[in-house]
Amino acid sequence: MTNCSRFSSHSREGHVVRAATYSRVALGVTLCIAAISASGCAAGQAASLSPDQARDALVSTVENTSKILDVEGWTWDGAPEVGNCGQRSGERVNYTYGYGAPPPDGDRAADAKKVADHWRSLGMDVRTVEKPMVVVYATGGPVEGLSFSTGPGDYHIAGTSLCVPGDAAEIRKQDNG
Repeated sequence: MTNCSRFSSHSREGHVVRAATYSRVALGVTLCIAAISASGCAAGQAASLSPDQARDALVSTVENTSKILDVEGWTWDGAPEVGNCGQRSGERVNYTYGYGAPPPDGDRAADAKKVADHWRSLGMDVRTVEKPMVVVYATGGPVEGLSFSTGPGDYHIAGTSLCVPGDAAEIRKQDNG
């Protein structure tokens, strides 16, 4: 099972992000469904990656995406979080990561197009939803899946890494000392 619950709330620097939580939950659920359906396609690539490499690919893809937009104030929702994926706990892991910023006064649809074009250039399958807000979804390429939401509050990029061999509990133990 993909580790999807962490998309349900986000905080930054001690305060709750103003963006509507329900929209992030919906984005997270949709992203997780996309990640599950794409997991078979990326299995070959993921088998050769370490958990650290999968995490780093996710973080760099998300943060590099933010750099193509003329937006200031990007901050991460928290450190990338490891979770179990696949059929049995302790055998395969993936990471989730989110990055947000106050939206600019500019054209949100144009920013969504920039993101979609960038993700296509990475070999990802991309689709854009325009109502009730513009959201770009992508699967494949260097990660399982990504989403870019233009609102209704903050801009937000969220993603799930490839599912790779590893044990989430052991990784958490190592990370926590």
